[in-house]
Amino acid sequence: MKRNSILIIASCLIGLITASAYSSRIRHLRDEITRFSEKIPILTVSRNIKAGETLEAEDLEGTLFQKEQVSGRTVSPEDVELIVGRRVIHPVPARDPILWTDFPEGPRVQHPSEMIPTGYRVIALPADETHTLVHFISPGDTVDIVSSTFESSGDRLISRLIAENIVVLGVGSQLKGQPDSSDAEGFPLSVTLLVNPEYALAILRASQTGAIHFLARGSSPFAGIYDQNNRTAAAERLSGTTP
Repeated sequence: MKRNSILIIASCLIGLITASAYSSRIRHLRDEITRFSEKIPILTVSRNIKAGETLEAEDLEGTLFQKEQVSGRTVSPEDVELIVGRRVIHPVPARDPILWTDFPEGPRVQHPSEMIPTGYRVIALPADETHTLVHFISPGDTVDIVSSTFESSGDRLISRLIAENIVVLGVGSQLKGQPDSSDAEGFPLSVTLLVNPEYALAILRASQTGAIHFLARGSSPFAGIYDQNNRTAAAERLSGTTP
């Protein structure tokens, strides 16, 4: 009886060890299958492309490729607009990936002027700590612009709002939507604004006849509440309801 119990226990242990090993093997196989089946989208050509040909939109299509087969030279579908209209220097067989090295200049560099929407203009003003708040604003912030000039008699300063909610496109060499440069200048030389043509002319005229001042708009989630409280307090002071 004692011997039978020992055999039963031993059989159970062997079964558990075998099941554990089998389960581990299954997990390993599943991981291998998943790894090799992972696919990512890349751009391929739909026909044979000869060296010297220019790529058109209909020549390109998104295709799923095994992740292990994709190199850093492949072009992703999100970059299709960067390669349409460009000439290839190598022949590319149909259904093969298109590579950045198939172009003479490699990845296309986006020029800053491409950030200007249709119908808008860009104007740059000299950077000034007092007038343009150069160390207070950043690319992507919005500002109001005030022009200040003296009357013809020279006795009275007149300030007027000439533009509101203007986007700061750049501060010095730093541009909106681009990572900060570690070697950015200590004191930027200019502030670049994105404006419509009417505002551009008004700002240019004002800069030639008087002084330009920026009024920075708040970007904090509490800015609106703070602004409302300030307006209420100022109104109470003006009305004499507060000491």
